[in-house]
Amino acid sequence: MTNPQNDRARALVDGADVLLVDFDGPLARIFPGTTWLEVSADLRRYAVERAGAHLAPVLGDEPDHVQVLRMIGEHAPQVAGDAADVVTRLELEAARTAPLQPGALEFLDEALARSARVFVVTNNDPGVVPAVLDRHVPGLTARLHGVHGRTAGRTDDLKPAPDLLLRALAQVPVQLPSVFLGDSVTDVLAGAAAGVPVVGVAQDAQRRADLLAAGARAVVADLGELLHIPGAGPA
Repeated sequence: MTNPQNDRARALVDGADVLLVDFDGPLARIFPGTTWLEVSADLRRYAVERAGAHLAPVLGDEPDHVQVLRMIGEHAPQVAGDAADVVTRLELEAARTAPLQPGALEFLDEALARSARVFVVTNNDPGVVPAVLDRHVPGLTARLHGVHGRTAGRTDDLKPAPDLLLRALAQVPVQLPSVFLGDSVTDVLAGAAAGVPVVGVAQDAQRRADLLAAGARAVVADLGELLHIPGAGPA
């Protein structure tokens, strides 16, 4: 029995000449298990200690460390630079051992084989992309059409802002059918702001429901569900 969501997602991806892919979630897991929650909690505590208790209710219990960083940049810009340095160091350290997600390598291979323009668009430091991908397949990052990640000294352009997606699209000389694959509501919002349909990628059923409710056109559990290669499995 076919899965309507998988079929809809595959049709969207197959019909796109430009694929924008979030990194942490769809392609890899920088902080696996519950470590991502620990990183966010540590960053919230760091910011409150540096900027003052007034920041605590602003940050709340935000579980995404990059969204915490974005909020720090908005509400406590005087400590945003140091906080970003901490985040970058943690991300690059974690990237040395970060696992790939199921189907990630096969998905990239298929997309590149059909000459799709593939861009990684991530709120993480862009250095995590080659640190993870090239550890598994040397030279893989160079085969992509671009990597657009967090800019040193800035937090205002992080998703849900569309800036990173628009920078990737600006590298394409003509307007082509595009799709964005992301795992968070902020990805869906960024896609909508950039005018790009979003396919949600999340193993958690509740998160898939949240992505659909936010406006994702379709959802899949992992990129392996978009493959056409017979017998292709997890990376």
